[in-house]
Amino acid sequence: MTAPRWTRARAAAATAPAAVVLLLVGTFGAIRPEAPDPRPEPYWYGTLQTDPDRARTEYEHGLRVAHLQIDWGRFEPEQGEYDEEYAREVRDRLDTFRAAGLRVEAGLGLNHPPSWLPDAFPESVYTNQFGVRSTETPNMVFSEPVRNHIAEYARAVDRMIGLENFWAVRVGVNENGEFAYPSPMSEGDGPGEFWAYDNHAQRSSPYPGWRPGERTYKGKPFTREQVARWYDWYAGALAGAVNWQLDLYTSLGYRGALKVLVPGAGFYPSDLRAAVDARLVDSPSIRLVARGAGFFVTLPRVEHHETVRIVTTALVDGTGDPDDNGCAPADARTDVAHPDDAVVRDWSSARWVVAVARSAGFTRLAGESAGPQVAAYRPGVTETAYRQMASCGLEGMMWAFDWQLYDGTPGSSLAEYAETIRRHD
Repeated sequence: MTAPRWTRARAAAATAPAAVVLLLVGTFGAIRPEAPDPRPEPYWYGTLQTDPDRARTEYEHGLRVAHLQIDWGRFEPEQGEYDEEYAREVRDRLDTFRAAGLRVEAGLGLNHPPSWLPDAFPESVYTNQFGVRSTETPNMVFSEPVRNHIAEYARAVDRMIGLENFWAVRVGVNENGEFAYPSPMSEGDGPGEFWAYDNHAQRSSPYPGWRPGERTYKGKPFTREQVARWYDWYAGALAGAVNWQLDLYTSLGYRGALKVLVPGAGFYPSDLRAAVDARLVDSPSIRLVARGAGFFVTLPRVEHHETVRIVTTALVDGTGDPDDNGCAPADARTDVAHPDDAVVRDWSSARWVVAVARSAGFTRLAGESAGPQVAAYRPGVTETAYRQMASCGLEGMMWAFDWQLYDGTPGSSLAEYAETIRRHD
């Protein structure tokens, strides 16, 4: 796991193309004058990886959303072959949740592909600048063959389960199902790993063959502006994978919420300037830069479908000074492209992501707790999460994870979660 400003591991969980170049030479869009008021509807609450056996109990305690995760490998054990028995199991879980009165948020398991996928599409495996391959998640950023197969799988889920039965569908790219490139394969403080060197990626690269750190290209100096252009393409491709998913579900007639999951705070504009100055090597936040986790760059490129919800997955992640601080009305006056570092680096991850999302024009936002593997839960943690949710104008939150309402995790019991819901209902 990388630095706390990043994300958690969920084990068991259009701007113009020159946007980044303009950012780096000192111009970017206008400051939005105010954030919209929070929506008047009651907040909704749910859990991640919800146990169907506890659905009715959780509804009785005020929860209203269940998370249903589909296992792609079990649904499609062989390429093009779909397991009807497993589909019935998924439908049974879905029916249990709905019978209990819960709305169902689904993950189609795109972040955990079947074991046969890399062999079926060997030219489509993510590859970094060192030639190292990552098979943990499908390359929906650059590979058209992989996208085509994912579309076939999604159509099968729609046919056998029915997308219309889902209140929301989760949208992400990396192995945690969130808005970023795959994690680096190296441990610790290794180099940034840029996942743009498979054949499909290289065919679309503005500078095929160029690698971070190189000062020349085809015998000529490789300028800072060219580095910025390359990174703009790289970040734009990541956003393109999110937009492709939004378009896919919409094309299938899905009209529920499409939840784009944004992990941590990512890196900041000053980090990007430093990374480009260093030709994308050896800058302090280079591993985050390599993962495309500059949400001030990528979120403005996400299409404004009516059904899109931007979700910060970093409630109560322990970031900020003071810890887990909430949003303030003045945040809307922050120029997220050129913020005061001394100010925004003291914001919690959720606060920064909300400011970026609202600056990009998104008004419907939600949250998830980061999980105790990122920041240990403690007495009062559900109240802290509520405070962040309410101050930031989020519509509701999902709690990570369902079993931690029952396993004695401090501050995370069903009774404590239910009391927070009751107190603020």
